[in-house]
Amino acid sequence: MIDRAAGTALAPAHRAPSGAPDAQRVRALRRTSQQSQRDFTALLDVLARPGRIRRLTVPDTAPAAAVAACGLIDVEVPVHVLTGPEPDSAAWAEAVYAATGAPRAELSDARTVIALRPLTPEDIAALNRGTPLDPETGARVFAQVEALGGQGPDHTALVLTGPGVPEGTERHLTVRGLTEETAAALAAANAAFPCGIDVFLVAADGSVAGLPRTTRVRRPEEA
Repeated sequence: MIDRAAGTALAPAHRAPSGAPDAQRVRALRRTSQQSQRDFTALLDVLARPGRIRRLTVPDTAPAAAVAACGLIDVEVPVHVLTGPEPDSAAWAEAVYAATGAPRAELSDARTVIALRPLTPEDIAALNRGTPLDPETGARVFAQVEALGGQGPDHTALVLTGPGVPEGTERHLTVRGLTEETAAALAAANAAFPCGIDVFLVAADGSVAGLPRTTRVRRPEEA
């Protein structure tokens, strides 16, 4: 899970508009060794068993997707943070770079992507999927969503099959905060295995589910 492949040169410290990253945000994102190990175990489990939901312990004040990513980001792995229009979102992005020491990269060059706003099909299309010879360079995405599980008209229902799902069966996952169009774009991005992207869906309460590139993702009405 911890990607130690060489990235771009270490970027200078990233500064918030006030001249320095917000210290409270940086502290909220930093994980102890024990916390990182627990996160690693949970994230490895949901990636190995697509559609299963586990729970991370995250501070109430911090974006859960950023917390999950910060415990695993290597200082040599280029990172891109997708932010929303809110100033608070940009401040959390600056805190990610300060807390991890990771270099900032363009979206297409990033090996780790943290989405603090809903992912769009355009985001998915821009991600690095790796190559047949170097599939491990494909992006790993930590996407903030509103909720995992549950029912409602604003939930996107996904049907998952492939490695990690018992043969001849399927798993069902509902997500609030991931559109049907984005789910379709994800399926298209992972259609040429071994190239593709691995995605962690992280809700505000710390619930997390994994969608590895080996998983076939479809809507219930699709064959």
